[in-house]
Amino acid sequence: MRKKKAVNFRPQVDMNIGDKYLLKEFIDEGSFGYVWRAVNLESKEIVALKIPKDQERGDNTLSEGKEFIGNHHPNVITIYWMGRVDGVFLIEMEYFNGHKLSDELCETGFMSPRTFEEIYSMFFQILDGIEYIHSKNICHGDIKPQNILTNGTTVKITDFGTSKLIEDLFIKTIDGGGTWAYMAPEVAGSNRRYLNSDIYGLGVLLYKFLTGRTPHETANQLINNMPYPRPREINDNIPESVEKIIMKLLKRNPEERYQNVKDIKRDFEEVFKNGNYDIISYDENFEVRNKGTDWIEKVIQCYKNKKFDKAELLLKTEYENGNKSADVLYHTAYTYFQQRRYFDSIDMLKSIDIEKVEEIRREALEDNLLYLKGKLFFELKRYEEAVKVYEKLVSRNPDDLNYRYRLACAYGLNSEQENAIDILEEINKKTPGMLYIVKKLGHAYDQKKDFKKARAYFNYAMRLDPNDELIRDRLEEYGKYLGYLRY
Repeated sequence: MRKKKAVNFRPQVDMNIGDKYLLKEFIDEGSFGYVWRAVNLESKEIVALKIPKDQERGDNTLSEGKEFIGNHHPNVITIYWMGRVDGVFLIEMEYFNGHKLSDELCETGFMSPRTFEEIYSMFFQILDGIEYIHSKNICHGDIKPQNILTNGTTVKITDFGTSKLIEDLFIKTIDGGGTWAYMAPEVAGSNRRYLNSDIYGLGVLLYKFLTGRTPHETANQLINNMPYPRPREINDNIPESVEKIIMKLLKRNPEERYQNVKDIKRDFEEVFKNGNYDIISYDENFEVRNKGTDWIEKVIQCYKNKKFDKAELLLKTEYENGNKSADVLYHTAYTYFQQRRYFDSIDMLKSIDIEKVEEIRREALEDNLLYLKGKLFFELKRYEEAVKVYEKLVSRNPDDLNYRYRLACAYGLNSEQENAIDILEEINKKTPGMLYIVKKLGHAYDQKKDFKKARAYFNYAMRLDPNDELIRDRLEEYGKYLGYLRY
């Protein structure tokens, strides 16, 4: 009996993964995947294993995470290895016996008393960790308390370099809570990430630590730049020098923020030297804006539940109430796409005037519009137009793996196999062992009738995932008609 494909893999207690790992205890679940405490059967060490939910695309993390393999920083969870074992993609990491920082926080700040000195010490460790990640020219992309671990004294950052796939973007923004509040305005609701966007997230963290709140509580407040109180308006025990740092971290225009972590540390070191052993006291009587769920979050919740007709109705109501923003129109186009109303979706996209969008958000939103347009052209089999869309996306985002892969697919469907193969070979050369890239190369060479190369890539795919029955069947066809079979 053949084993289940890796795409259907479901981890369980005391399960072996090949001869390399033994799962012992479930630790956590996020939008990206599951985290388990496990035994590395080769080294006999306790490790943490992250197992992506989307096994087919989970190895996208190879493109960034490989930069950290074998490297160590005291404030960043160490990655020991990543790859496939018995067809299952895994990320083996340091096991840190701590808890999420979010477990210590509530809507009004830290649940247990903390001094300014303790908070400064924690924040400085976070700065050290982010500086190290940035030294690899990789942005974290999702700085928030849920992605910071602590054991009471040491702080470690996790979930860095995780690829953001726009397919799941809307759902991911609400999984685990808090993501919108910590997201920089120029990348909110988009697939873009910059090092400088992390600096905004650091500002939100420090604001939360010292005031008990975040500057913006909802997606709508963030996108529409709703005013928020300066930190000292909530907690007048915060030194003016610290407030100045926070407000510079939170500058809406990325060019006006700190440009690197080194400069933040330089300004923060003076504060840290002075020390402050007073307990943080939050003003619970400070008037808080209504943080009820706004229209964006209601719509995203509908996406998560796959209720696109309900999302459309919410958006229609928002529009009739006077909100004719590009965001409302874009989300309406997205709901049409999900309901297979492709021409309605295209018409809605045409009605968006991108020049009316706030300048700092314009490029990221335009990427979203182009990406949705490309998917529409795929569905309508207008492959030549899809090629032009993805060429433009790649020119604007040359390092984005998802866009390059989509362009390769568009080339393939447009009978431009050489162009498709060039892109896929380039990706595979830079980051070998990504299963879906290897399989796509096999199919591309198969379509070119270069069966020798197709067989080589399909054999490679079988080594990565021995349980892929479709690839196995294809190799058997080669054996039947071409007289050779090896895997």
